[in-house]
Amino acid sequence: MFEFKKLSVITACITFLICLVLLIYPEIIFYLFQIPENDSAFFMGRRAAMLFACIAIFSWVGRNASNSESRQAICISISISIFSLALLGVFELVRGFPGAGIGLAIATELIISIAYFQIWLGNKNA
Repeated sequence: MFEFKKLSVITACITFLICLVLLIYPEIIFYLFQIPENDSAFFMGRRAAMLFACIAIFSWVGRNASNSESRQAICISISISIFSLALLGVFELVRGFPGAGIGLAIATELIISIAYFQIWLGNKNA
């Protein structure tokens, strides 16, 4: 089981990297997911970058939080938001929209969301 601080640092690093890629060189994501490059994709990619920046800041700033109601809120919020991305990825993969590269995103999202959920669940009554 991950400890909260380590998981928060890992999450912050991953989401900040995704933010930078989506802002600076989104073609990497388009290639990985095998989706067409067009103005709409660049537009949505930049918007998504800002959401990933928020998750990165949220997890980095909160990394030293002691077990509390606030930390529990961080855990369940990140768990649900990242799990939702994984579900959306599975749905789109079944639909045949992205390429197989989405599997890497889904796996990473599942690991992170489950780890935050386990921390939340383990400290729920503490």
